Parts: sequence; structure tokens; C-alpha cells
Amino acid sequence: MSKQVFTNIQKRIQDQKSHQTISHRGIIHISKKGWVCRFIILGLACLAVASSIKIGLDLDEPALLYVSLLPIHGILYLIIGWFFYRNPATGKAGNELVSIIIPVYNQESMIEHVIDAIYQSTYQNFEIIAVNDGSKDTSGDILNRLAKKYPKLKVIHRKNEGKRKAVATAFYDSKGEYIILVDSDSIVDKHAITEIMKTFNGNPRVGAVVANAKAWNSRKNILTRCQDAWYDYSFNVRKAAETVFGSVFCCSGCLSGYRRKAIEDYIPYWVRSTIHNSEDRELTSYTFANSWAKKEFSKYYSHLPSFTQKTLESMANYDDAEDRSLTAQSLRSWKTVYAASATVYTDVPEKLRGFLLQQQRWKKGTTRVNFFVSSFFWRRNPIISLIFYIEFMLTFTTPAIIVTAFLYVPIVHQTLLEPLIYLAAMLLTGFAHGLDYKFRDPKTKDWIYKPIMNLITAFLTSWLIFPALWNYKKNQWLTR
Repeated sequence: MSKQVFTNIQKRIQDQKSHQTISHRGIIHISKKGWVCRFIILGLACLAVASSIKIGLDLDEPALLYVSLLPIHGILYLIIGWFFYRNPATGKAGNELVSIIIPVYNQESMIEHVIDAIYQSTYQNFEIIAVNDGSKDTSGDILNRLAKKYPKLKVIHRKNEGKRKAVATAFYDSKGEYIILVDSDSIVDKHAITEIMKTFNGNPRVGAVVANAKAWNSRKNILTRCQDAWYDYSFNVRKAAETVFGSVFCCSGCLSGYRRKAIEDYIPYWVRSTIHNSEDRELTSYTFANSWAKKEFSKYYSHLPSFTQKTLESMANYDDAEDRSLTAQSLRSWKTVYAASATVYTDVPEKLRGFLLQQQRWKKGTTRVNFFVSSFFWRRNPIISLIFYIEFMLTFTTPAIIVTAFLYVPIVHQTLLEPLIYLAAMLLTGFAHGLDYKFRDPKTKDWIYKPIMNLITAFLTSWLIFPALWNYKKNQWLTR
């Protein structure tokens, strides 16, 4: 990479850089004005919910009481994420070997930037395994050139069989006790790996860590700006709240770390499912699997209840949610957490069609994985269990809530008050989330787009559950 290109990348990182700070107590810093705003937000949110419940009681309409479930679910996230989250990166970084896995497919415009950024990391004891998954562009040639530049970079070329097989191949070629997965369109901040390792070493019960993701291309258009605001809420409110209970539901593929012990028993099962679905029934990673894995993985899962085994098999057979699949496996016996001090910048869809395809894939994968998680998650903390099962139920019923609030009530009960309250709540909640983003990260310019994203989520992406269920058994990547 030329010096000029590298300088431009660094400049872009500085432009996109998160200015969110963490106090010595692990609290995400926010000004006094921000705290006042938070209390006002919670007060207005509770008032809106109370009004909706009152209207439902006055109209003797149980459906309106159910409509209140969605904002109640959101209020729980706000209270827990805002008041109880502490950044878990409390240990020393140490110097253990870290294996960084990058599955690559048609990323000629990004992959060099991705790998160069990793080599700028403050944590230096790592190996990188980049798996070229049958790219049709020049990604393979770029990787070969980078392998000459960086001795610690190992490149594996294979035919195109999907991200899951690429990750499994690299896993069995890795040597580190810690595995870090990086998407081939994600730029890792130089301190991110250090912060992930501080998290692992700060708590031996942590099996998986997810970093704070920001949109690399957020300045492109309104859609990318909306996604940046949405990412902030997803990570700094939702994942922050889930971390309080050691139960982050999804360690995102753009940058997540796993303790090898947390996933090594699942990878052979993953591999077996991969072989079962492969056209030629061959997988390099299975050849590398240790003898215990080849003999014992079926015994390891034989004690599970029938429903758990069936949903585990379904989860392991598909490529549309490998990040949630690995997180789900970690949730069985380990804690999964969000490290706000680790940052990654990831490319987000710039066109509506690509965005909708991505969201459909996520809906399908999330549904499949959540069936598996639902079989054991009730054993965890009752508060986070309640949040999980409400969220799982809302995956299927949010469209019904929208129809009830905006069509059923006005037509059947001849009142516009409920839909107006609901719409106002959506917009005010989005504005409040965005304002909170601004208070935590004063230099952000995308905070104002969160109300638009709330409308997109309610009136557009929530309905993707129907095509997701229709294509539930199709193992298609959609955005690849």
C-alpha cells in the first residue's frame, strides 16, 4: 500500500472515529445535561405507555394492551443499559497468541485496508488466517501479495462454499487460545484487539466479546447515516444492557473474539453439518480436526433434549447467522459481553435493495438461532430471560402491533388518538436515542437520523419476517 493511500485511510478513520469515552469505573461518559435528558426521556416514555394502556382499558381492547409491550421492552433496555452497564475490559492485555480469522469473498476494494489496519494494532502477538472463499475478483492476488509483505499472514485459497466453511477451515489451522473474527469489510481500530484481550483476562468466565461497530461509509447517503445511528443504539444501549447479565445475544461478525474453549466443542458439529450439506462431502477443516472432535462431538450433544438437538442442527446447517450461531454456543456455558472501548468500522449497505436483503438474512438467521437459545435461556437471570423471550415473540408479532395501532384501532374504534400517540412515541423515542448518541459522542453528525431509522424498522424491516420464514429452509447468503 502506498504511503498516500495509507494516510488517506488513517484520515478517514479519524473522521469516523468514535469520541465516546469510558471512565475509570467503566461507565460510558455522558454530561450532566445528558443525564437530565435521559430522565426526561424515561418519564415521557413511561407516560406514553401509561396513556396507551389507559386507552386500551377504556376501550376494553386487549389488543391495545399488547401493543404496549413493544415500548415496555424498549424502556427496559434503556434503564439497564444507561444505569448499570460497566465496560468489562478490566484486565491486563497480556501476551497470549491470538488467531485472527478473516473470511474473504470479492473484497478487492477493502481487504488490503482491513489487513493493514490489523497490523497497526497495539496488540502484536497474533497470527492472521485469511481464507479466500473462491473470490471472482482480484482479492486472491491481493492476499498473495500481502502474504509476502506480512510474514504472520497465512492465506488459504478454496472454492466458494460460504462463510461458515471458510471460518471452520481457518479455525482448525489456527493455534491461538483466543479466536478473533473480522469481516473482510471491517476496519479494526488499533486499540480494539488490546481491549478485547483485556476483557478476556478481566473475567475467566467470559467466552465471547463483541466490539463497538460504527458505519465506515456513514457519510455516503441518508440510508448509511440512519444505519450508523441504529448501530449506536444497538451496541451502546442494547448490547450494553445485555452485558449487565453476561448475555449479549449476538457477537457481531464485524469484530468479535472467542475463547477457544467456548466454541471448540461446537466447531466439529458445525463441520459435520457442513459436510452433510456439501456437494462433494469434503471439507479441509474436517481433515485438520483432532481425533477427539471426530469421535466425540456426537456424544457431547447426545444428552441434550430433543428440541434442543433439532434446533442446534438447524442452526448449524445454515450460513445466514454464523455470528449468532457461535454466540449461542458460547451462551450455553459462558458469559458473552460488549466491550465499548473496542471499536471497529464496518461497511454498511448503501442501497435500499442491499439493505433489505441483509435484513432479511438477519431475520432468518436470528429466528433460527433463537429457537435453539430459547431451549435453555430460561435458566439464566430472570430479567434478561424476560427480555429475550419478549424480543423473540416480538420478532413475529411486531407487524400485528403496527396493524393494530394504525389500522384496526382507527377503523374499529373510530379514534385517531392511539395511532397519533404511537407515531409520536416512535419519533420522540428515535429523537431521544439520537440525542443520547450526541451526548455520548459529541462529534457525531448522524444522531438526528435515528427517528427515520425507527420508522424504517417499524414499517419496513419488521415485515421482512414473512419472506424470511418463507425462505427459512433455503441456505442462501442473499448479500454475497
